[in-house]
Amino acid sequence: MTAETSVAARLENLEGIREFVAEACRRAGAEGRVVFDLKLAVDEACTNIIEHGYAGRPPGSIDIRVEANGHRIAVTIADRGASFAPSALPEPNLGSDWSSRPLGGLGGHLIRSAVDEVDYEPDVAGGNRLTLIKRLGPKGAA
Repeated sequence: MTAETSVAARLENLEGIREFVAEACRRAGAEGRVVFDLKLAVDEACTNIIEHGYAGRPPGSIDIRVEANGHRIAVTIADRGASFAPSALPEPNLGSDWSSRPLGGLGGHLIRSAVDEVDYEPDVAGGNRLTLIKRLGPKGAA
């Protein structure tokens, strides 16, 4: 099963993106927790694209592809925003008092916590390609 969409990188399109991902996951037979986790991860990634990738630029597009094979669901998100390396994001200090932490900065942590694999490649034409993989079944199942 494969589903694709392309939307303008605008905050008002996040609800439609979440609905697209949820429907594709349901069509792939994913249970509620998998649907929730992928919606959360995709929402965080797309919010970062909109707020940071296209910051100071005209909003471009966000292309989303959902592929499922019965064992896993992979969501690939591509954009033409500023390139970044998710591996360079610092781990948040989750042990500090919440009231002393700055707002934001948890998106990468939430994404990594919600999915089983995160794969990032800078797009050769400029921009980014982020793939989020969630296994269907117990963690560690192929």
